[in-house]
Amino acid sequence: MNDFMSNTLIRQLIPGILLTGLLLLGFMVLRELLLTLTWALIIAYAVWPPYRYLRQRLKDNATLSAALMTAIIAAVILLIVYWLLAMLQEELKIAYQALISGFSPDTYRLPDFIKRIPWLGNTMQVWLDRLADDRAAVMGQFANWAQQWSGQFATFLGGVGNYIMKLGVILVTVFFCFRDGEEAIQQLHQGLVRFLGKYQHVYLQAAGHTTRAVVYGLVLAALGQGMLAGLGYFIAGVKAPVLFGAVTALLAMIPMGATLVWMPLGIMLIVTEQPFQGIGLLLWGFFAISTVDNIIRPLVISGAGRIPFLVVLFGVLGGLTAFGAIGLFLGPVILAVLLSVWQSWLKLQKHEEETSDSAVPPDLPQPGWHTLSVEETLSAQATDASTGLSQAVASDRQDRYGLNQLTEKPPRSAWYLLLSQFKSFLILVLIFAAVVSATIGDLTDGAVILVVVTINALLGFYQEFQAEKSLAALKSMLGLQAAVRRDGDTVQLPVDQLVPGDIVILEPGDKIPADGRIISCHTLEVDESALTGESMPVSKQHQAFELETIPLAERSNMLYMNNAVTRGRAEMVVTAIGMDTEIGKLAGLLAEAEDQDTPLQIQLDSLGKRLALIALGIIAILFITALWRGEPLIQTVFTAIALAVAAIPEGLPAVVTVTLALGMHRMARQRAIVKRLAAVETLGCTTVICTDKTGTLTVNQMTARSIFYKGRSYKVSGEGYELAGKILPVSGGDIADDLADLLLPLALCNNSHFQDKQAVGDPMERALLVLAAKGGIDKEQALSQLPRIAEIPFNAEHKFMATFHRQGDRIKVFIKGAPEVLLKLCHSVVDNNGDSLPIRQVELLAENQTMASTGLRVLGLAVRTLPAADYQADSDLFQYIKELTFVGLVGLMDPPRAEAREAIKLCQQAGIAVKMITGDQKVTAFAIAQELGLSGEVIDGEELAGLDDDALAARINAITVFARTAPEQKVRIVKALRFDGHVVAMTGDGVNDAPALKTADIGIAMGITGTDVAKEAATMILTDDNFATIVKAVEEGRGIYDNMVKFVRFQLSTNIGAILTVAGAPLLGMPVPFTAVQLLWINIIMDGPPAMSLGVDPVRNGSMNEAPRNSDAQILSLRRFGNLFSYGLTMAIGTLGVLYYGLQTGESDIAGDAVSLSGAGEAHAVTLAFTTFVLFQVFNVFNARSEKGTTFNQHFCANRLLWLAIFGVIMLQILVIYLPLAQRIFHTIALTQLDWLIAVGVAATVLVFEELRKLFEWVWVGIRVGRRI
Repeated sequence: MNDFMSNTLIRQLIPGILLTGLLLLGFMVLRELLLTLTWALIIAYAVWPPYRYLRQRLKDNATLSAALMTAIIAAVILLIVYWLLAMLQEELKIAYQALISGFSPDTYRLPDFIKRIPWLGNTMQVWLDRLADDRAAVMGQFANWAQQWSGQFATFLGGVGNYIMKLGVILVTVFFCFRDGEEAIQQLHQGLVRFLGKYQHVYLQAAGHTTRAVVYGLVLAALGQGMLAGLGYFIAGVKAPVLFGAVTALLAMIPMGATLVWMPLGIMLIVTEQPFQGIGLLLWGFFAISTVDNIIRPLVISGAGRIPFLVVLFGVLGGLTAFGAIGLFLGPVILAVLLSVWQSWLKLQKHEEETSDSAVPPDLPQPGWHTLSVEETLSAQATDASTGLSQAVASDRQDRYGLNQLTEKPPRSAWYLLLSQFKSFLILVLIFAAVVSATIGDLTDGAVILVVVTINALLGFYQEFQAEKSLAALKSMLGLQAAVRRDGDTVQLPVDQLVPGDIVILEPGDKIPADGRIISCHTLEVDESALTGESMPVSKQHQAFELETIPLAERSNMLYMNNAVTRGRAEMVVTAIGMDTEIGKLAGLLAEAEDQDTPLQIQLDSLGKRLALIALGIIAILFITALWRGEPLIQTVFTAIALAVAAIPEGLPAVVTVTLALGMHRMARQRAIVKRLAAVETLGCTTVICTDKTGTLTVNQMTARSIFYKGRSYKVSGEGYELAGKILPVSGGDIADDLADLLLPLALCNNSHFQDKQAVGDPMERALLVLAAKGGIDKEQALSQLPRIAEIPFNAEHKFMATFHRQGDRIKVFIKGAPEVLLKLCHSVVDNNGDSLPIRQVELLAENQTMASTGLRVLGLAVRTLPAADYQADSDLFQYIKELTFVGLVGLMDPPRAEAREAIKLCQQAGIAVKMITGDQKVTAFAIAQELGLSGEVIDGEELAGLDDDALAARINAITVFARTAPEQKVRIVKALRFDGHVVAMTGDGVNDAPALKTADIGIAMGITGTDVAKEAATMILTDDNFATIVKAVEEGRGIYDNMVKFVRFQLSTNIGAILTVAGAPLLGMPVPFTAVQLLWINIIMDGPPAMSLGVDPVRNGSMNEAPRNSDAQILSLRRFGNLFSYGLTMAIGTLGVLYYGLQTGESDIAGDAVSLSGAGEAHAVTLAFTTFVLFQVFNVFNARSEKGTTFNQHFCANRLLWLAIFGVIMLQILVIYLPLAQRIFHTIALTQLDWLIAVGVAATVLVFEELRKLFEWVWVGIRVGRRI
């Protein structure tokens, strides 16, 4: 027994077992108190999202927010109780009257098919006959029941009082849960952590996960019961089935609560001479509704909580037995915690067996990593610098430490998105009006308005939810990768997969993915401004410190998450991940930046507010006029609110967000990932694209083509990175024996390598490595003879790379870089005999120019030999880069992309200037520009440096190619272009390109070759590094903007039409042509499928033949508003004309009460006008699709979603007119074929007139152009 209790695992599980036992005992002793508290927690949990939203709106006033939310809950409960009592009172009154008035044999008549059923038919007929004959006996029986129950009435009142008291306690508890819930949960969590120990997450996670699953199952089952009950009520003929279905859903949150609605309703139907409907409803309740409650609910909880079904079922049964109704909620949670204890014991047992023989690092975080040597750090992390961790150990550590990610602001939940659809003031007012209507007895109109508002909200929710999913998918595509050594291989892993002990390899431009201890580095410099505030890059080294108290900023042997490598190379061992990193400790203190609206959102928000003021003024006048004419107050209020909802474009900014987000998703499929919504708008305005050459305009697959060595020229055969190929003298003959002296620096001053006979690394270095291999140089063998001891990495400032190699008592330095730079550092050159002669720069520069003029990228090679005694490893390595011996030149070809020339031509047609910025020589850059179709001036970095800002501004538009450009000069180029009024897109891939990317309107980073720093600075990332993708993105950006304009034109013209129609009818002495419900229906059409489908319209032909739009242009110009007003006026005149026609030709009975539709003629006229206005929108959507050219173009049938939406609208309108239930709801009557012919003909005028206007404009422009010619 002692051995058993001494087991570590048993001791770890005892707190969980004790906690479960204490919970069970506590529930038994304090059952009533805990049940009340549990109901309060359930209510608070269910309405927590709207409470948080209310609290944000009240500027985080916890007390006021909690009081208001509690009052709202109390009001909802009282309203439900009032509705139930009112409905039951009405039904009881009907039942009582039926009993008093007596029964007759004809009251309940069995259908013939029931009479023919053996036994059942005869038995039911006997009971019905007895019920009719023995009325007095039945009444006496009711009197006896009443006398027996009267004695229990006091007990009943006492029970009601008890429930009211419990409800009060629950509401008070809910108030404190809202106000102090977060602090209480935090303190409870801290207490549980201390009690449960290190493995507290096992129990808390099991309880929390199961609780969420139970709540999810509870809500889903309640919704299912509500919908099934509503369907049953509708079939049974119960009044207000939607309202009773909603009440059933709310009561279904209480175990067996749904029976409090459907069972009394079924009994009332039986008593009130509707026995078959009543029996059917009871059977429906027992079999359908109860099935959801007792079977579907446990299945949902089992699936959501990943708990075996039998566990949930036994938990429910045990909970009901032990705790009553609330046990339905508590039973599965308690049983799941017990199950987790057992599963955790098994898992921990297995974990101990698997990891008993493996070394694991100490618990994190551990201070003092900077005081340990490299060997001590590797030993403490149980890892190896050359092989890294094994995949098995890495997986085990990830289970232990979790993912390497910082806690982020949680995404907006589906509940938040759904509830945010009701935050509009107008929608809230409309809901309130519907509730008031239902309360005073007009249940049908109130329920219908609520249903229509809900449909509208669901449409908005679907749009925003799809947009959120698109943005989340884009974010996942932007995940950073890190070079990590695992199982002896270097692999690329997502940074969130890193674990303590991983060996990470860092290059210039990499973001440091975690905190780590440097184990080796070469000229390493890191930008730590994000953590320490130091603006200048900090030099790093790998030596240990003695003092542990050294400030963070001075620990030069440590690297910290989210900082960037600006220079050099390094390897580090990960010491901390996620929230345990230094930046993670600060993450909770950093303020989240609020999402900013895009310029177009701001513009449309302002426009919407102005139009809203105008619309509200007109609506106020109409409201006062209607009251003056004596129309009913409630109906007038409904109509005014519904008109406000239909006429005020309050959702325009939200539509922009959805359209931009979905557009971003489409662009991502075309390999252009846009990081910010505003960038999509800006793309369509781009006037200049400044692009790199290598990899963007070219294929980024370099091949060595030419060599100049010892005064002789050589040609190289072969394609790409294939090893097949030869090096032959241009003048003929075999390869020279001493060519190896030139090829050796190509292999050793190189960071690429062969892996499975494929060159891996930077494209240029791969080409040089393949060239060396073609000449017979084996890099690995050469490195064994000349091991590398130091390196100066290449950067754009010094324009060369150097490596240092030990060769006995000498140090060999190999350098490759820009020829003009190396020639200045050389004092000698290798001659034909291998001797060093004084350098002749003029001849070598001439050869360089000759090679470059053919479009080759030319590299120079140089060497230096030092005595080992003169070399100091810790000194400044740049001091040795002097007095070099020039070896030769290598020319590389990176052929232009086949699609780049066509893309540049398309840009020129679209009014977009393309400027090439390259590190190549001026001659090389000019040759490639000519091949790509770029013409204009070419200048290099030296010439650019000699121009002041005024001179550059004067020439900036004429310059097409910038050669040998430094990174800081890119910033200057962008600023000059922006100062001249251009909208600039700039590409880049290196760490030094980040400032230019940030300065440009659109910073474009390369997804393949780009560094992490460049990707972070950019607003768009090309996943294929292709210039043609930029052009596609610009075209897509123009298309997205066009689609937003289409939506605005469609919605605003409908707004104008609705206002003019409703305002014009009273002025012309006619009734208001739309009821409140009809106006809401029109609003659904405006914001619904036809409008949504405009957002996916294909990019129109000719969009890239137009000049870019002005970024400051207003979306609603005076000309455009004039067109929209003409559309709205056409709709108003047509609708009012049809209304007048209907009133004149029908049996008019206008008595001042326009909305009540008392006369058949008026009902016919209003239905005809309503249908005409709906059909106007069908034709108007085609006007919105094309503002300049005819809508009958090649894209007329391209948008299948639009045609599907139009078909759906027409079919729904037909149902609204002909379906009896819909006729009662929408106050419509059936139309004749002639009516449809009139409605379609009048509605088509809005499209016909617009097409005639475009035709006239086209002819007029043609005449004017002809006259000029």
